[in-house]
Amino acid sequence: MIAIELNEKNFVSFVKSGDVLVDFWAAWCAPCQKMTPILLACEQALPQLSVGCLNVDDYPQLTKKLQVQGLPTLLLFQNGEPVARVSGFQPKSRLLDYLQHRLGREQHA
Repeated sequence: MIAIELNEKNFVSFVKSGDVLVDFWAAWCAPCQKMTPILLACEQALPQLSVGCLNVDDYPQLTKKLQVQGLPTLLLFQNGEPVARVSGFQPKSRLLDYLQHRLGREQHA
């Protein structure tokens, strides 16, 4: 599955849909562009995870509300609640390990 493009209309329902990783990005952000294939690989490796992308330039109010200040920023949501935040470029192995740890720990809590 390809990451879902998020906007103000679908954001809330998407993050309430289960284990969701939201990528806050911008077209001018080079590290953001490098994260795209890594995020798709994580989504494929973790079937319970859905990935969505929100362009910060298109939705500055939502970005501000969620206190996103640097790019790229990844927010992990579970049932609509943010449970983890990662900022900056993340190599695939590091991000995948981090997500597996977070999702595994939350599932057995």
